[in-house]
Formats: sequence, C-alpha cells, structure tokens
Amino acid sequence: MEIIYNLENIALYLLVIFTISGIVKGIVGMGLPTISLLLLTLFTDINTAISLIIIPSLATNLFQGFLGKYFKELVKEFWGFFIVSGFFVYLGTFIFLKVNVQISTLLLSILIILYSFIVLIKKNFSIKNKKSIFLRLTVFSTNGILTGTTGSLIIPGVFYFQSLGFNKEKLIQALGLHFSVLTLFLGLSKSYNNYYLTQDLLFISLVSCFFAFSGMYAGSIIRSKIDEKIFKNLFILSLIFLGFLIALKTFIY
Repeated sequence: MEIIYNLENIALYLLVIFTISGIVKGIVGMGLPTISLLLLTLFTDINTAISLIIIPSLATNLFQGFLGKYFKELVKEFWGFFIVSGFFVYLGTFIFLKVNVQISTLLLSILIILYSFIVLIKKNFSIKNKKSIFLRLTVFSTNGILTGTTGSLIIPGVFYFQSLGFNKEKLIQALGLHFSVLTLFLGLSKSYNNYYLTQDLLFISLVSCFFAFSGMYAGSIIRSKIDEKIFKNLFILSLIFLGFLIALKTFIY
C-alpha cells in the first residue's frame, strides 16, 4: 500500500494524526511515535510511516527536553547514563536482526501493562537507593537494548523516572531528554538503514512537525491545569493505553 499523494488528503491526515498524538505528548510527555505510527499505517505502508515519524518525534522530544527550568539539573545528573542508553541501542539493533521482533514487542507491551497496573494499585511505588550507579546503569542500558530491539522508548526508563517522585514538569523534561537521545541513536542505528527520506517524504515530515507542535502546545495547556495527583494517575493510565497499542502493533505488522 503506497501513500496517497493528494495534497488535500495528506494535509487532512497529518492534521488529525499528529495533532492527536501531539496533544497526548503535551499532556503526559510521551506517545507521539506510537500513536502516529499506528494511525499512519491506516493510510500508508509501515516503511513510509516510520520514515514520516522520525523528524516529528525527534523535534518534539528535543523541544520537550531542552525547554524547561530543570535542564541543567537533569543533564548534570543523568548525561552519562543518557549516553549509555544511546549506545546500547546499537546492541538492541543487533538483537533485532536475530530474534522474532513480534514476540519481544508483545512481551514488552505486557510488561508495560502489568507494571502500570501494579503502580496504580500501590499508589506510591518508589526506589529507596535511587542514586545507585549500578541501578542506573542497568536501567539505562536495558532501555537502550529494548529500544533497539522493539523501537519502543518506554521501558524501563519511564518507570524509573516516575518512581523518583519528580513533579510533573520535571518528569516531562526528563523524559524529553532521554527520548531525544534514544530517538537520535535509533535513527542512526542499523534498524533504520532501510528507511530513507525522499524529498517528498521530507517535506511531509516537516509539515507534520507543525501539527505535532500545535497539538503538543494544546496538550501542555491542559497539563498546566491538572494537579499532581491527577497527573500521576493519568500518566500511568496513558502507559497502559500505550502498552495496548504496542501489543496491537505486533498483530497489525
């Protein structure tokens, strides 16, 4: 199935898809690539869809990570672990070429859903020795491997940051920085070697950024009006939703 090259149709599809996924990202700090990828495959093939989401995903993650008052604090504390996470994407890419990706992705989605339900039940899941270097190396290297293997940026980094008890703005910015590194390394790794941006796709992808940022701005306004307790519950519920979407992706592709 090839992308429909009708300017009016393309503009409408991009407006709906990236505005919706942008709003979700603006509220909870994640979800744009997962949601937009699934929606795009309703109108085009998977290779084209992946090519189209790379630039909007990286651009919105960079914006989310760099814009905020916690940038220096987060970079000072986590920069080394972000780099570790990025380099381990390459190991995940190697594994990607050797294993059944559908099985690993399905297991990943199940883990996301189960963990999220546990957090909802316990309410105050936290890590006692949260600054343990060994723990952080394990979390970020594992995240890199799973990103390279499945294309998902979530596990276990999102759960780790969520467990640290950050306020919603600091959590959103931490995710943006980590996602930026993961997306950049994923784009450079071999898992994307077969996905090239033609001139037409580059133009469409850049237009998609405008809609993604518009949705993200609207989502951030909504987030600013949500108190911390509601945000934390909404954040976990969104993880459950994304877990189901990732599981659905394994059956569609």
